[in-house]
Amino acid sequence: MTETENKAKGKSRKMTDRTGTTSATGSKPPVYDIIGSRLRDYYDDVAKQPVPDRFMDLLIQLEAKTAKKD
Repeated sequence: MTETENKAKGKSRKMTDRTGTTSATGSKPPVYDIIGSRLRDYYDDVAKQPVPDRFMDLLIQLEAKTAKKD
């Protein structure tokens, strides 16, 4: 049976983490949760930072050029 057929029947391969430990349930290794949490924290910090003045100037210029075309 091919992997595609297995997926269609609800079967999937077992997930293996870097240590070689396989989970019969297919659950993800705990390190994935740690990485995900740190990435979310990092993204939240970046998203809270103000937009740089130079970038705002470029957006204003783009909007002005777009308005002239209309």
